[in-house]
Amino acid sequence: MPQLVPFYFINQVTFSFILLIIIIYIFSKYFLPKFIRLFITRLLISKL
Repeated sequence: MPQLVPFYFINQVTFSFILLIIIIYIFSKYFLPKFIRLFITRLLISKL
């Protein structure tokens, strides 16, 4: 099992950080603004 060989740890950690950065970027750029707009809209409508 290559997951348990210490040689591969640095590859896995590097890949994990890169993937995490990409996911955070995609969420902050595309998904979060939609949810924030929806939340603000619902908040303003409920105050009417």
